[in-house]
Amino acid sequence: MKLRWKILAVVVLIGIIGFGVLTFMNRPVSEEAVREGIQNHLEELVAENDSLSSVLLTIYSDETGNLQQFATGTKNLSSDEPVQTDSQYHTASVGKTMNATVFGMLVDEDKISFDDKIKTWLDDDILEGLFVLNGTDYSDQVTIRHLLKHTSGVACYFGDPVKSGKMLMELIIDDPDLLFTPEELIAFTRDNQEPVGKPGQQFHYSDTGYILLGLILEAIEGKPYSDILEERIFEPLDMKNSYLMFYQEGPADMLGIYLNGIDLSGRNALSVDWSGGSIVTTMDDLLTFMMALVNDELVSDEVYQQMTDFSESFDNGIYYGMGMMYFDFSELSILLGSMTNVFGGMGITGTYMFYDQENDTYFIANFGSLDFTEKSIEELIKIRMLYDRMIIE
Repeated sequence: MKLRWKILAVVVLIGIIGFGVLTFMNRPVSEEAVREGIQNHLEELVAENDSLSSVLLTIYSDETGNLQQFATGTKNLSSDEPVQTDSQYHTASVGKTMNATVFGMLVDEDKISFDDKIKTWLDDDILEGLFVLNGTDYSDQVTIRHLLKHTSGVACYFGDPVKSGKMLMELIIDDPDLLFTPEELIAFTRDNQEPVGKPGQQFHYSDTGYILLGLILEAIEGKPYSDILEERIFEPLDMKNSYLMFYQEGPADMLGIYLNGIDLSGRNALSVDWSGGSIVTTMDDLLTFMMALVNDELVSDEVYQQMTDFSESFDNGIYYGMGMMYFDFSELSILLGSMTNVFGGMGITGTYMFYDQENDTYFIANFGSLDFTEKSIEELIKIRMLYDRMIIE
């Protein structure tokens, strides 16, 4: 994964040069010109990429009240139904931000501390083998903070290599109807992978860690994780179009999600996320959530500062806090020194929910393809090269 992000820096450098020159020459400064430029670019993007059925984009400035929303393409590659700005879609690891937020709420309520040991809530049979390094079991040293910041040392069932056999992504490609329970996801790491280090020793992105966090929340709250999200986030914020995948009343109705040409939107393989993602929602609902988080409506300022302490280095120009990533564009490319930074949730399917604190602006998008994990950031940069002109002028 880190190698792919290193490649992104090169791709960004090459991609924005030509696009940047064109943008500068056209100098789109009016809202109408900017909107037309973004719309044309998104339409070309869908037309030129076989792995995309649609692209959704929302840009909202809380300072100016300017709202721009885009929806281009169709519901999936086998449908003629046009996508809408209120279409529901799977948000992958964007859900980690909500997971972390619930923990922040519990800290504010003095029910837990971020530095509590996870063995307080998880049985030995769940933790068995996950944190054993060179014959020593470090599970009694792992804290909630370690899991939230990906510094526990536990491997990642989705992205890490296995001792033998196939990686989880390969299993999904072979059989998209595989159904996983949270316990089975943890067992995959236990049976097939090795820890990457001692607790607190290093940053290592781990979906396994966020599944453990979901089980901890269920133990603390005494109810299913889906109910916790409903009662603590969706209902209070009136996010009526949001739910945890596989725990909704009716069949899922969302945009296509593509992996190697396979549409996973109606397949059991999406159970691979659970408390590490798996939230189906809309751009408007995500905007509502992110604005509430940023404006201290969900957690206290003290907790928010801890969640947004982006002290863990993911890669050059990319940092991690609790359930959120931070992009320093000046580090990503020397050509982007004047572009303000963003932070928020991001998923492997090219979906994100970002906030630009300096300009008080939100960027929410969905590409719905694993081919766009890194490309979605390249596209964000291109879009901002248009949009930021309007703000400056």
